[in-house]
Amino acid sequence: MKIDEAFNTFNQSLLEKKNRVKSFKKENLKKFGEFYNSTILECDDMQKYLPEGIAAVDGSNNSYGGADPNIIHFLRATYLPDLEREKVDEVSLISPLIDSNCSPKTDLAKLELIVGKEGLEKYQSKVLMMDGGLMRYSIGARDEYNELVETAREYGTLLIGVIEDMKSQSVSQALGIDGFDREIFFGLLDVGEVFFLDDEFNRKDEHEISTFYFRPANDPMAISVDYPRELAARKKEAADVVRTLTFPSSRGVPLILDFVDKYCKITDRDMNYFIKKYISEDLKRLFLDQARMKRWL
Repeated sequence: MKIDEAFNTFNQSLLEKKNRVKSFKKENLKKFGEFYNSTILECDDMQKYLPEGIAAVDGSNNSYGGADPNIIHFLRATYLPDLEREKVDEVSLISPLIDSNCSPKTDLAKLELIVGKEGLEKYQSKVLMMDGGLMRYSIGARDEYNELVETAREYGTLLIGVIEDMKSQSVSQALGIDGFDREIFFGLLDVGEVFFLDDEFNRKDEHEISTFYFRPANDPMAISVDYPRELAARKKEAADVVRTLTFPSSRGVPLILDFVDKYCKITDRDMNYFIKKYISEDLKRLFLDQARMKRWL
């Protein structure tokens, strides 16, 4: 098969999948949940979140070296209370060279939960947005996740996980469609419209996590938001806060998540600097240097 034939065939397959995914009516979703039109909160309404404020947590992972085990992972998690007060950071270095059972994904989830708990204890934020879904915390770091939920309960914090690129299939499976929820909701919701999925159809139900799907901005791609089931009475508040903090012309996530992503990100330049500064040259060459980096061509 030639290049143009391969790409044309793939494009046709995507078109056929789109037609299958969009073969239902919006009204069909009412069997699995309820719709809600969110509100952009006025300044007076937002005053109730002060002075503690609305915070966000994100994590970053960058690595240096080759394939396992000759690799080092630098993990950082950041709690951003706002743009004025001091952020809370936690970092960790892991490597199969030191611990053969280390897992960057699991260890980063734990680090984010630890920094989330530390930040809440320091600032007692009224709302805490985690960058990503709550499921990965519940699955990979259950004890730390339960501790964060307990801390949020203690301070009356609205804890949510904002998922920009959702991989869930709860709604698609309820509809009997072979696809993903992001495909179902693309262009389906009006700006500001929310769909609260009933827990009985949510594949996160056993983890006591509830979910709603949301289009907070003009971008047709919807996001989803997780929250502990015990906060069900505050789900509309969660939607209103997310919409209020999301610019209409943005890609559809609250601005504070972009800021915390910037602050916690570990660039390749950072990684190279730290390796050069802290790791002995002979140890670097022995354990971390890649032979392929010495290729002539």
